[in-house]
Amino acid sequence: MEIGHFKWLRSHTARYNLSSSGVMPITLGELVKLGQPGNIIDELTSTYAIDKVNIALTHGTQEGNFAALSALRELGIDRVVTVVPEYEPIRALPGFLGLRHIEVEVHETLLEVINHIEPGTVLLLSNPNNPTGLFLDRKLLWELSDSLRRRNAYAVLDSIFLEFVEEDLRQLPLENVVYTFSTSKFYTMSELKVGWVIGDEAIIKAINGIIDLVSPLVLELDLGYASILIRSRKWVRERNLGIIRPNVEVMRRLIDALSGGVKVYYTEYMPIFYMRVDCRGLTGTSLAEGLLARDVFVVPGHYFGRDDGIRVGLGSVKPETFEIAMKTIINVVNSECSSKHH
Repeated sequence: MEIGHFKWLRSHTARYNLSSSGVMPITLGELVKLGQPGNIIDELTSTYAIDKVNIALTHGTQEGNFAALSALRELGIDRVVTVVPEYEPIRALPGFLGLRHIEVEVHETLLEVINHIEPGTVLLLSNPNNPTGLFLDRKLLWELSDSLRRRNAYAVLDSIFLEFVEEDLRQLPLENVVYTFSTSKFYTMSELKVGWVIGDEAIIKAINGIIDLVSPLVLELDLGYASILIRSRKWVRERNLGIIRPNVEVMRRLIDALSGGVKVYYTEYMPIFYMRVDCRGLTGTSLAEGLLARDVFVVPGHYFGRDDGIRVGLGSVKPETFEIAMKTIINVVNSECSSKHH
């Protein structure tokens, strides 16, 4: 199986690279100034206000998604609902595991998927959504958990972006739900990657069995360093927002110059936004390729299942660089839309 999104990222380079959905990496030098390595399980139980039985350690979020869906399959689940648009590895996973797969179009809220919950179903979602940033807040997560419990269904929520939009992660509903996390986005480091899953005790127990079978023993050094990051969440959050906010301000200042038929989806403090373009046949792929020719690298919506726009990163470049790239995006969109209307 080939993931087109990853092939796109590996196959192209550009002077103005806005393809990343993360933030500038924290350096090892910055990390060691934050404190001493500790016990990651203790840090996680404190951060989420949960017990050890509600935690599984992984090598990353995608491994967590794989293990969670595999565990639910072992528990008898055979039907998976995903949404469009959605991160390609999430949309590809149910078929890879031989599960029945239903895709649901999402427009203004992820809560739309509740209508598709049936007994024996698992919802597999990124929350917040990648690429649009739409998300279920804590109140909606409790509504979802209650619906899942009543209908004997489950949810696996790829929550790698959740810490950008939710400062307090305590009191997340755990019944019939698991959440997958890692250091890849909010806690980005080039030298380090650790993942964890929290949630329903029965599912976590099954996940730990899967992990022990295929990829046990995350390195103690990585776990120790990750414990520092989790303990330093407030510092990490302020650092990340210091990178993202100036670029959001640039984006909001410039998008008024966009022609009609263009809509920008952005959730506060996310490191990405999605620009949907409706200009008589202009696709995200053709727009992304046109931008590459102008030395701007973004990700077309095609890799999220809906080729109607582009995902643009906000966390990996400085404001002066982002402004040049953003102006190029607006010029190319306006030029393309103008020519499409004639």
